[in-house]
Amino acid sequence: MKVVKLYEIGSPEVLVVEECDIPELGSNEVLIKVANIAINYSEIQQRKGTYPYPTPLPITMGQWGVISGEVVGIGVGVHTISIDSKVVAQVPSGSYAEYVVVPAYLLIPISERVDHMAITALLTQGQTAYHALKTVGNIKHGETVLIHAATGGLGNIAVQIAKAYGAGKVIATVGSQEKVNHTLSIGADVGINYSEENWTEKVIQVTEGKGADLILQSVGGKVLEESIQVLASFGRLIYIGSASSHNSNWDKLDLVNILSNKTVIGFNIANLLSSRPELVGEALESMLSLMISNQLRPQIKYIFSLSDVKKAHELIESRQSIGTVILQP
Repeated sequence: MKVVKLYEIGSPEVLVVEECDIPELGSNEVLIKVANIAINYSEIQQRKGTYPYPTPLPITMGQWGVISGEVVGIGVGVHTISIDSKVVAQVPSGSYAEYVVVPAYLLIPISERVDHMAITALLTQGQTAYHALKTVGNIKHGETVLIHAATGGLGNIAVQIAKAYGAGKVIATVGSQEKVNHTLSIGADVGINYSEENWTEKVIQVTEGKGADLILQSVGGKVLEESIQVLASFGRLIYIGSASSHNSNWDKLDLVNILSNKTVIGFNIANLLSSRPELVGEALESMLSLMISNQLRPQIKYIFSLSDVKKAHELIESRQSIGTVILQP
């Protein structure tokens, strides 16, 4: 079978597609023939060496990646799933592959009625958006929510969930006018290009001087510092990470500004998945319900073969992609 290996950090050129044996099953494990692989931005960071939780190399790409596919093998002790079942799964290690072995408890059976490709966006990107807004951010009806990088896989879903759960105003920040138009088409009330110097002034203007009640911050660097400035008193900023690859100078942040009754909360989806696995089903059930009612439509515009993984990474890193990028073995 084909897998994508990483032997050294660097540009997309360091990704190596090679052949290896289909993995053997252990007790309480399931073998899946992979149909769709959702690429997460953390995998771009891992390849570049900027991910805050590095893994010793070499590795098969896709740590805690998301796949959908068909069960083709069942290990001893597995009684909850059958051969030929269609599933979506969180893969602890090595999702960039034609076949993966996954602990049975990480599988979620999916109906034929559900878009199997779209649902791959829900396990990492969707779970992150849902729990950042609901579980950690405690979104309240009528609040103003500011979502950075709103055309990415995470941001697209976050905009739609925020609207579905009663946000009074959703402000989406992106890096181009084309992306501003896209965020408005999926439900954002205001689209702002944060590459412009006065983006913070626009946030203050559209919130009538108050600032945003809840901010999802996944860009980092200078944008993080500026986000704290536009956070409302008693507002919450959920720090998901730094897609900009620039380490935020926490010791230089405006502490006087934060002391204006503002809260900054760190959030990591891998930690939540391992420490509070019971929350996974709640979030997925809620998001599937939103999909059925057409309140949530994961955006998938780009599909690459596994052999074209370098092109997929190049597209995401160029910041030109919209929504979730999919690999198909």
